[in-house]
Amino acid sequence: MARAGDHPRERAQPGDVASATAAAGPRVVRHLRSGLTIRTVEDGERIRVRVEGEVDLDCADTLHQVLADCLQAGPRGVDLDLTGAEFFDCAGLNALLRARSGARAAGAELTVTAVSPAVARVLDLTHCDEAFPHSVPPPPPAPVPAQPSAPPVPWGTPRRTARPA
Repeated sequence: MARAGDHPRERAQPGDVASATAAAGPRVVRHLRSGLTIRTVEDGERIRVRVEGEVDLDCADTLHQVLADCLQAGPRGVDLDLTGAEFFDCAGLNALLRARSGARAAGAELTVTAVSPAVARVLDLTHCDEAFPHSVPPPPPAPVPAQPSAPPVPWGTPRRTARPA
């Protein structure tokens, strides 16, 4: 008699997902092969999701599945923070667009609250920043004004020193 987990497709593979859930607390999902970490926290009728690491073809399905699960669990929707996404390619964008489509079909809302420069670039190049209007990249750090300094003294020129009065 076959038991659950005996079928090759049911066995955990090296790149599969590990998940840790505390009772009624935050949930952490890690894609073991890529190192992607997704943290979810219930916040009333919405769920906050924070993504850290690289989102690419290897782990984009994991992101989509977590978002789909959250959209089912949070009746009002999901707030997604992508500021920790160090790399983001078209597979990650496809996961976001599929999740957004699923959210609309369920009458929920997927809101991207913040993005990293990598995500902002992909959204801008594909004109998908219009699909996620709340995704505003963090402002670049303000340049530090240069302190005025004394002009350089040519080599061999004696320096003037103040003489006591």
